[in-house]
Amino acid sequence: MNVEDVFNNGLTALLPVYDDGNVTRVFTHNGEQALVRKTCKTVLKNLARFYGVDLAATRSYYGRIINKKQGVPIPMTANLLLIPVKVRENPLGENDGTLGYLNFQEIKQVTDGDGGHCHIAFKCNKDLLVLVSHTTMKEYMKNARLVENLYLSRHFQGFEGAHKPSSAFQESEAKYITDEAFLREYLLELLLEIIRKQKNQAAK
Repeated sequence: MNVEDVFNNGLTALLPVYDDGNVTRVFTHNGEQALVRKTCKTVLKNLARFYGVDLAATRSYYGRIINKKQGVPIPMTANLLLIPVKVRENPLGENDGTLGYLNFQEIKQVTDGDGGHCHIAFKCNKDLLVLVSHTTMKEYMKNARLVENLYLSRHFQGFEGAHKPSSAFQESEAKYITDEAFLREYLLELLLEIIRKQKNQAAK
């Protein structure tokens, strides 16, 4: 599975695992799992390159706003906001890493787990034990919500008149924009249509 496959299938989580090396397990929106024969850090960098995101600048900008230097949520698109979370203890190599990346918008529920850790239930009906407390995870999610709102405001300000997507979004547009859930759907529809147009233009 490459970065384009991750995009097409929708990303739920990136997890560092050992499987004949230090590789990455990918959870997708439809509940499927796949191994990518690259480290989690490399997969993250490739995703950022695919979406045109400067990781260092993004972490610095949003980190200053939420007053964090570590664990800063990373917005890739309007529908992909990655929360860094510790998911592995005692890596075999010094640079193997302990962090996975969870798509904030795919998290359905957080519950207590053993040993002061917590369980993440995803919308794709997959569960994951993460090595942080329930309280800490809730704090991560609060920061992610703030970053999400800032990202949408920063990148889509004034979008209402720029483009009107098809289907249901043509009707009662103003009503949808005032509702957070419909706003996210509106922005995702807009983003996907832009990407489709770019792909069509590139194919000509």
